[in-house]
Amino acid sequence: MYPHLSELFDPDALRRAVSEGYVREQVHPALPYKIIGYTEKAQFERAWDEVTRQCRGLVVDADERVLARPYAKFFNYSEHPEGTFDLGARVIVADKMDGSLGILVPTPGGHEIATRGSFASDQARHATRVWQERYAATTEVVPGITYLFEIIYPANRIVVDYGSLDDLVLLGGVEICTGRPVAASELSWAGPTAATFDYPTLGEALAAPAREGAEGYVLRFPDHGHVMIKIKQDDYVALHRIITGLNARLVWEGLTGGRTVAEICDGLPDEFHDWVRGVAAGLTGRRDAILAEARAEHRRIVEALPQGWTRRDYAEVAGRSARRGWLFLLLDDRDPGARVWQTLRPSGDERPVNVPEDNA
Repeated sequence: MYPHLSELFDPDALRRAVSEGYVREQVHPALPYKIIGYTEKAQFERAWDEVTRQCRGLVVDADERVLARPYAKFFNYSEHPEGTFDLGARVIVADKMDGSLGILVPTPGGHEIATRGSFASDQARHATRVWQERYAATTEVVPGITYLFEIIYPANRIVVDYGSLDDLVLLGGVEICTGRPVAASELSWAGPTAATFDYPTLGEALAAPAREGAEGYVLRFPDHGHVMIKIKQDDYVALHRIITGLNARLVWEGLTGGRTVAEICDGLPDEFHDWVRGVAAGLTGRRDAILAEARAEHRRIVEALPQGWTRRDYAEVAGRSARRGWLFLLLDDRDPGARVWQTLRPSGDERPVNVPEDNA
């Protein structure tokens, strides 16, 4: 019922992914369990392989038996190369809920719920309470299946407003030994389930009208193994951008505070990562260009001055330069990089352009 971790992928590949910072392991606060998940570095660098894709909240015990197995990482339709999917391919379409993924984990004292990277996050603790108070006594969990939920409650709102809903919405499950997605309709569940839609083919799903107050769709291809994709509505992406307040100044402030680009992207939808990369690269590129020009001019001035020159001699030339502020710092053997960076502070008006991402 519970396969060994080595049956999913090469253990050496997992160790490399952990040592290189693409996967992290979190320990259960009371049990000899670990939850294994990809990191923001993997997401930012798009370092997707068999290990990082499957490490999306795998739970293992001390013997590395896999106790819980969520969906492997899946991607937006637009992230796949053109022609990857036949528009006539048969699909099963479900609502893409906008909360936190909840993973049902068996324990000696009953089931509890973890999130993708933690046994003890606020969302995990809240979801476990809901499970224990409403569902634990009456739900007959099918052995060998990991139940997956969207954790929805007002304090956990991301973009979509679900009002006062405070519940576990069943998304479906995963067969632990094979990784096969299991539809919510195949599982006994007394609570809410993610809605499904009658769009029989990929082409029809892509042409579906936008729904008010929704994120998008999750599509499963029943004729193609475990393949899943997601389609996000353009208005959801735009609203997420507004709610997060993402703009060029926030990127600059994050870099100024010592955050990496990957850390700035953590928590943002994948659609915004390229934009953040571009802003960061533009800012650092401008800083580096200004510094290179200032250093080159400093060298030219010094080389042109007569032997035994003084600071006053240098100032007579450098004082006429548009880069004089940087030149005098270089003269004093001080790095002007931080001062240059401060001059590059963007306005808050530069935001990502909302480009339609999921058109066929």
